[in-house]
Amino acid sequence: MRNSTLAIIGAAVGAAGARMLEAPFPGLGDNAHLDLIAENDPGLWAVIRAWYYAAPAVAVVLAGIMCVSAWNVWFQPRFRIFRRGKLPAWPVSSEDDAPSLVIGELHHPTVPRESGRPSWLVIPEKGLYTGVLVVGAVGTGKTTACMYPFAEQLLTWRADDPDRRAGALVLEVKGDFCHQVRDILGDAGREDDYIEIGLGSSWQWNPLDDPLQDSYSMAYGVASLINQLFGKSGKSSWQQAYTNLVRWIVELHRLLPGNWVTLRDVYRCTVDAELFAQKIAEARKIADRLCYVRAVISRGDMIVHAKALREWAWERVPGAGHVGCRLDPELGARLDELGVAYETEAVDSSAGRDFAERVEAVEQWYRHDWMALDAKLRTSIVEGISDFLSLFDQPEVASLFCPPAPDAESAPVAVLVRRHGHVRPVLELPRRLPPLADLIENGKVLALNMPAGADPALARAIGVLLKNAWMQALLRRPAEAARHPDRYMRPAVFICDEYQAFATVGQDDPSGDGKAFALTRKCRCIPIVATQSISSLRSVLPSGEAWRTLVQTLRTRIFLSLSDEASARIASEMCGSVMKTRASHTFTETAGTPEFSLLSGRAGGGRGTTGAGKSFRQAREPVFTPRQFSLLANCQAICLPYDGAKSLPARRVYLKPHYLPRETGYWRLREEGRI
Repeated sequence: MRNSTLAIIGAAVGAAGARMLEAPFPGLGDNAHLDLIAENDPGLWAVIRAWYYAAPAVAVVLAGIMCVSAWNVWFQPRFRIFRRGKLPAWPVSSEDDAPSLVIGELHHPTVPRESGRPSWLVIPEKGLYTGVLVVGAVGTGKTTACMYPFAEQLLTWRADDPDRRAGALVLEVKGDFCHQVRDILGDAGREDDYIEIGLGSSWQWNPLDDPLQDSYSMAYGVASLINQLFGKSGKSSWQQAYTNLVRWIVELHRLLPGNWVTLRDVYRCTVDAELFAQKIAEARKIADRLCYVRAVISRGDMIVHAKALREWAWERVPGAGHVGCRLDPELGARLDELGVAYETEAVDSSAGRDFAERVEAVEQWYRHDWMALDAKLRTSIVEGISDFLSLFDQPEVASLFCPPAPDAESAPVAVLVRRHGHVRPVLELPRRLPPLADLIENGKVLALNMPAGADPALARAIGVLLKNAWMQALLRRPAEAARHPDRYMRPAVFICDEYQAFATVGQDDPSGDGKAFALTRKCRCIPIVATQSISSLRSVLPSGEAWRTLVQTLRTRIFLSLSDEASARIASEMCGSVMKTRASHTFTETAGTPEFSLLSGRAGGGRGTTGAGKSFRQAREPVFTPRQFSLLANCQAICLPYDGAKSLPARRVYLKPHYLPRETGYWRLREEGRI
C-alpha cells in the first residue's frame, strides 16, 4: 500500500512537471480571452493558471486511486502476491542484564496466516515474576515447545556468573525432564549446580527438618497433603484432629535429645501407643532434671547424719553453713525419719522453665485431650493418618526421606548409576541435602526425579512437600534482603511439568500455591507450570472456585490445542470479546391469487413479487471461539501475555521447539515437515 501511494504521488508530480515544460500556460497577448480575464479579475486568472498545471496531476491521482481500488477489490484476492518476510534475529541473550523469556514467533494476531514482517513475543523480567501457565492437551508440544525451551533460556542466563545465575526447583512425573535439565546445565557449564533427589539418588532430605517453622504449621501442611491425596472430608474436625496429632508428636520429638523428627517417627508414634507414652516419659525425666526442688539443711546436721545421708549428692549452697540436694520422695522420708529440719527452694533456669512448660503442654494434650477421646474415634484418626505416613516406613523410602539425626551414621544406599549405556545400582554413602535456602542463594538447580509410574502416591507426596518447603524458603528472602541490602537476590525458577500432579490450593490452606505465587513476586520467583487442561486442575483441587484462585496468580497464559470442551470455553472467556459488525440477509416472496396446476396438483401462483434486504448489526463476540482452541496445530498457541505493567491483547503465537533451529521460521519448518 505504501509503495502504490508513493508511485501515484511520483506520477502526479511527473505529469505536472511535463505540462510545465512541454505546454506552458499562455502568456499575455497569446490568448485574447485570457487577457480579458487577467485585466478584469486577476484572481480568477491565477486560479485558471494553477488549475492548468494541476489538472494532469489530479487526473493521474484519480486514475491511480481507481486502479488501486479496483486491484484491491477485484483482482488482488485472485492474484495474491505474498512475499515471505525474514525472521528477525533472536531478541535476547544470556548476557543481558535481566532475564527475559521468548515465547515464540508473532505473525497475524488472530488468523493462522504467515506475516511478511514476523516478530518475537518476549516477556520481560517483571512479567516473568507474575508467572507463566501453559495449558495443552497430550501431544501438542507442551513439553518440547514450551518447558524445554523456557528452561534452557532461564537456566543459561548468566551461566558464567556464579553470583547472578538463577537457581531452580524442577518437578515432573515422566522421568525424562530432569535428564533434559541436566543436559542443559552441562552444555552451559553448570553441571556442578545440578542436584537430583529421588529413590535412585544418594541425597537425603528430611521434609520435617525446618527449625524456623513451628510445629503447628508443619503439621497443618501434612494434614492438608493428606486431604489432597485421599480427598477432603465433609467435616473440618478430621483435618484438625490430624493436625493436632502430628503437631504434638513433632513438638514432643523436638524436646528430646537431638531435636530431630522424621515422618517415620511420626508414623511409629501414631500407631504405637506405648512408644508414644514412653517418649513423653523420657521428656518428663529431662524436664525434671532441669527444673527440680532442692532440700537445704545446715552443715552441722550433715556432719551428724553423714552416714545416713551419703547416698545423695550434696553440694554447698550459697550462704554460710548450708548444703543442698535435689529433693525426691526417698530423701524427704529419710530426713523426716532422722528429724532433720530442712527448707525447700525451686532450682530452675529460664531455659529449664520453658522446657518444662513445653513438656507439660504435651502431657496436658495427651492426657486430657487425646486419651479422653473414645477409643473408636482415636482408631479412626490413626487409620486416617497412617495410610499416608506408612509410605515413609518403607526401608528404601526411609533411608532417603527419613534419615537419622545429622550426628548419627547413615547406612549406604543403592544409587542408580548409568555406565556404558546401562543403569546399575551401586552402594554409596548418602549425602545430606543442604538447607533449601542455601541452595537457592547459591544458584543450585534442585530436581525431583520420581516417576509417577513407580509409586504415584509417594511421588505426589514428596513433590508437594518439597515444593511447599522450597516456597517457604523463598518467602523468607525479603526479610534476609532487609538485613543484607547489599546482597544480590538472584532469580529462582520454579519449573513444573504436569502441574496437576503437584498443585495444592484451598481457601483454608495457608500453604497453597495460590497464596505462595501471589507473594513470591517480591522474592524474585519465576513460576512456570504446565498442565493438560483446566479440568485437570479442577479435578485435583478442592471443589468450588479454588482453581480460579490459582490461575489468576499466573498472569501470562499460553493455550495450546485443547481437547476438553470446558477448558476451551474457559480459555475463550479469558481471551475476552470485541464488538463486531455482522450482516444479515432477508428474502421475501409474495404471490397473488393462489392457483393449482391441473397436471401436477401443486400449489402455484399467478402474479407475484420477490424482495431481498440486507441489514447490519453490532454484537459482542469472542476474540477466539472455543472451536479455534481445538483446531490449533502442534506448536501453535493462543497467548495472553503480561509484561509486568499491563495485560496485552490475546494473540496467536508460534512456538519454537528445542530441537529445531531458532533462525528458521515456523511456516518454513512446517512446509519442510519438521513440525
